[in-house]
Amino acid sequence: MEAGDFSVASVDILSITEDDLKQARILIIDDQVANICLLQNVFNRTGFVNHTSLTDSREAIQRIFELQPDLILLDLDMPNVNGYAVLHKLREKLPPTAFLPVLVLSGGSDSKSGAWPEQERTKRKTLAAGATDFLQRPFDMSELLMRIRNLLRTRLLHLELEKQNIVLEQKVSERTAELRGALAELKETQKQIVQQERLRAFGEMAGGVVHDFNNSLMSIIGFSDLLLGNPDILADRKLAVEHLKIMNTAGRDAAQVVSRLRDFYRNREVEDVFTAVDLNEVIEQTISLTQPKWKTQARSSGRMIEMVTDLEEVPPVIGNPSELREALTNLVFNAVDAMPEGGTITLRSRPEHQAVLCEISDTGTGMSEDVRGRCLEPFFSTKGDKGTGLGLSMVFGTIKRHNGTLDIESAVGHGSTFRIRFPLDNGTMATDAAERTTAVQFTQMAEAVEAKS
Repeated sequence: MEAGDFSVASVDILSITEDDLKQARILIIDDQVANICLLQNVFNRTGFVNHTSLTDSREAIQRIFELQPDLILLDLDMPNVNGYAVLHKLREKLPPTAFLPVLVLSGGSDSKSGAWPEQERTKRKTLAAGATDFLQRPFDMSELLMRIRNLLRTRLLHLELEKQNIVLEQKVSERTAELRGALAELKETQKQIVQQERLRAFGEMAGGVVHDFNNSLMSIIGFSDLLLGNPDILADRKLAVEHLKIMNTAGRDAAQVVSRLRDFYRNREVEDVFTAVDLNEVIEQTISLTQPKWKTQARSSGRMIEMVTDLEEVPPVIGNPSELREALTNLVFNAVDAMPEGGTITLRSRPEHQAVLCEISDTGTGMSEDVRGRCLEPFFSTKGDKGTGLGLSMVFGTIKRHNGTLDIESAVGHGSTFRIRFPLDNGTMATDAAERTTAVQFTQMAEAVEAKS
């Protein structure tokens, strides 16, 4: 016997009709043949032709699962296995979602003899045992038929609901399978997009390498072209050495470009060598390194760019001079690119409370609010194929690694100003000052000893 058989039945109806009710399967369980015959006669007269009877209650459960009735008429007082036992066993076997109505028909009682309270107790006990309805003999046949119709209608509606649930579950299962297929296809598409994006990012990163090398190589090429085009400069030893120092510095900066490409937002690490740096000296070096861009190249394209400095005496900052030169070089190059008609670039420095301020201003085209908000994003560029979008990202990474801050002020048609603030490392500066003082004192002591001797 399959307990789940009562959850599903092949009932295909849009609405419950009288014919549907009369075709329903009815099982009568009663040890009294006379009672069975009475019920069968009533069913035959009223058109309920699909009914079966059972007199041995010991076979009740087996017959129920064999016949799969839509309604059970059950007598309470039967030998061997009474109606209560049948109800308990049936509810144990049926699945929780199954609805199999059971109408209990109890023996008669004499209300005049005081048996009415007992009848009520029997009814409550029967319903508690799992019966769906209860009717006491002798009963009115019309009332019996109305109760049977109501129970059968509920049963058939329940079966229809079960059927609709099965259809719905099938549709949900089919839809879920479709969604899983779509999800798998989407994941595969995303995988391909990610792979393509990685390749694109790799290409842009390669372009960034070229961009940063060009920044350094432009100084080398520019000054070497100057020496090659004017050999007489070599006779001026001081000027020649100055040009060679600039080329050497640019070459050393280029050697660190690849290692710094991974440093967009890397924090300062223990192995990073930071020393006391004269920021004004770095600014002066940057102006010399970028001269081929803002002077020679700009003039060859018909632009006049003036480089102005406003440098105050500032305390040293703790940092890497090569990285700082590279950052300022990027900012100067960006300023040159932002002035297609020429203009002025101004570099300023001044001390602030526990910090040193460095400003790079231009009189170029400026940036919109949207561009200003995104200009530090890696690979974001407004220069089209001429830009990689890595320059300002590396500038920002360098400043953060030096524990500095960057503020950008810009407006379309009014140029841009980049304000960089580098904090003073009082502990490090104090240590350096102490070391310098100790060195001076030691020298003075050595000189004094030598003089006495």
